[in-house]
Amino acid sequence: MVPQTVYTLLCHRDINMALVTLPRLLRFLSSDQKLIIFDDGSLTDDDTDILKALSVNIIIITRVDREDFVNSALTNYPICRQYREKSPFGFKLIDIPLHAQKFNARFTYSDSDIIYIKNCEDYFKQDRNVFLKDFTTAFSLKLKKILFKYHWSIPTNFNAGYFSYDSSRFDLDFVEHYLSLPDVYDYLWLTEQTCWALLFGRSGPSYCTNEDQFICREGYNDLKSENLAIHLIVNLKNKYVEWAVDNNDISLPPTFNLSKKVTPLYILTRKLSHMIKY
Repeated sequence: MVPQTVYTLLCHRDINMALVTLPRLLRFLSSDQKLIIFDDGSLTDDDTDILKALSVNIIIITRVDREDFVNSALTNYPICRQYREKSPFGFKLIDIPLHAQKFNARFTYSDSDIIYIKNCEDYFKQDRNVFLKDFTTAFSLKLKKILFKYHWSIPTNFNAGYFSYDSSRFDLDFVEHYLSLPDVYDYLWLTEQTCWALLFGRSGPSYCTNEDQFICREGYNDLKSENLAIHLIVNLKNKYVEWAVDNNDISLPPTFNLSKKVTPLYILTRKLSHMIKY
């Protein structure tokens, strides 16, 4: 396993949380690993000064600084340009992989609302495509459309809060095509995550995190000894201070499982489970 550059996207609204979570992430990087923070355009000069003071390994790339580079790369991709103007998620879907493709053979992405607790070094030096396993499968269009209308391959339980990806497999042509389809905006907040899941589906075998080690689950309240990292989704956002404690307990290193793909049987089983539940 080879240490790789880690990227995150950050806005001014989340700066207080990031000042707690990012130092936790930095604890698990080697001395030659960089944490590159992409500004969504809202970070202030004070924000960037405070962030740079956290570590010499932090690099901040503001939206202004990268506009010429990204716009040049998107000359023939008008829909990608429109999407990144409408949604800050476009910076995660387009700007970050374009930068990584130029400078890094492989990169790791981590949302700023993830708290890394202990024994997390291996999350940042994977040599295969890995992603965060969610407690559910949530995409921007119905699974039936993904499978039967578009005939796309896509992994189940995909969450784009954390992943490691082969930069050479990033396909801007596919992203442009995907973003041109009205269907993919049925659930706007999931458009970017779904595209990343599809990129993984197009890039060969992928692996997902162990769901008991790397938590991505609503309503999770009690830390357990096997927990290594937690994605602070929904009602967990206010836990970032409480759970930002030094923990040097001995635990197993991160493990990963071969991901499963959405299939007709998966869709049927999911539907039956929903009917029984409700």
